[in-house]
Amino acid sequence: MRTLSAPHPAWPETVELDLGRIDADPDAALGVVAELAGRAQRLRLPEPFAFGESARRDATMVRLLAAAAAAFVPVDWTLRESLPGTVPERALCHLPPPRDDGELGRRWRAAHEVGLCTYRYGPGFVLIHDTRPGGPINRVHVEAGWVGTFRTLAGTHRPPAGGAAADLVDQLAAHQLALRLDDRYAVVLPYHADRRPPPGRVVPSVKPGP
Repeated sequence: MRTLSAPHPAWPETVELDLGRIDADPDAALGVVAELAGRAQRLRLPEPFAFGESARRDATMVRLLAAAAAAFVPVDWTLRESLPGTVPERALCHLPPPRDDGELGRRWRAAHEVGLCTYRYGPGFVLIHDTRPGGPINRVHVEAGWVGTFRTLAGTHRPPAGGAAADLVDQLAAHQLALRLDDRYAVVLPYHADRRPPPGRVVPSVKPGP
């Protein structure tokens, strides 16, 4: 007996996510990245992005790129302008670089490697490993009393004002492990290293076309 069915549509090689959708629901945008993990698909942001226009958007973009890096999802995106003074180049070099053919894009791709700035959870602690070029190699042990606060910070771009959260953001920012964008928005820079790439899998940077 044979069963006839309609052909199953192939997954597209690239999934697009526009800035309007990212702005409207940052958490849903992060969910899209999570769905791409393991599918050998890439994420494309069709509109050029400019850091420095909105602290909220900057923080969301950093979280999106970090989620893609953690899930080994290549990202095809472009920068519209140079980075503002509030966003140092070294702070972002561990994240998927833009494919711009300008000097900043070339420096970012040259500095970028998978796993340059990550964190892992242990039994009662968080371990941050930072080997980004242009600064000291950091191995930071977040002790048990701060783990809950770290989890809160890692899951948001608008941390609680004051108290332990503000204190920890300041400590992380002092080591370029968090980026404070204004008095409301801040983001943890290391991404969660909870998986390894499949054997033989290389996560390529998206480079300028010919």
